[in-house]
Amino acid sequence: MTYKNIVYLCAAVLVALAALSYTERARSQPKGLGFNDEVITRQVRSAINNDASLSSMDISIEVQDRVVHLRGFVNSLGDSARAEALARSVGGVSAVRNSIHVAKRPSRA
Repeated sequence: MTYKNIVYLCAAVLVALAALSYTERARSQPKGLGFNDEVITRQVRSAINNDASLSSMDISIEVQDRVVHLRGFVNSLGDSARAEALARSVGGVSAVRNSIHVAKRPSRA
């Protein structure tokens, strides 16, 4: 094994250990300390309400076990993607399930 390969292997092991450590800390965090579902819900709602293009849209937000569920109607696919991106940017969110529909979609006929 060359020196270069050893360095890459060590770097990969360090990255894996850091990711595992972060995951374990996030899982073991008590509900009242930051990343609970209520806090995440408030932060996602705030992010969406503070976005000029999304604040008037009909978007419901539910969080269960740090997974954000977005539902409702928006004007474009871009609005749906923007809402999802904002939800993903909130600390503590482990996943986003986007069930937002475009309200006035032109027909394909």
